Amino acid sequence: MLSPERLSLPGPEYLAQRHVLTYMEDAVSQLLENREDISQYGIARFFTEYFNSVRQGTHILFREFSFVQATPHNRASFLRTFWRCFRTVGKNGGKYSSICCSPVTFT
Repeated sequence: MLSPERLSLPGPEYLAQRHVLTYMEDAVSQLLENREDISQYGIARFFTEYFNSVRQGTHILFREFSFVQATPHNRASFLRTFWRCFRTVGKNGGKYSSICCSPVTFT
């Protein structure tokens, strides 16, 4: 949901707060690394798919630690993905399921 506070920030501060430069740099880097594949379907489609993956939280899959920890959204995406992958271990039981696969609550 879009908040009214977003309109009160100057453009550069809003972009910094949302880490837009981080994602733009990564998108361009990914574009350059995969330019042969991208030539088949176009740059606009690449950017659309890249930013959809950021929105969905799947952009962190198979990425290096420095990227995963670069932004709060990346870290949250990693934790959601990790939980989705390993929650079946917690549900099905296992030696360490109650320790490593249970959601953590802080009081």
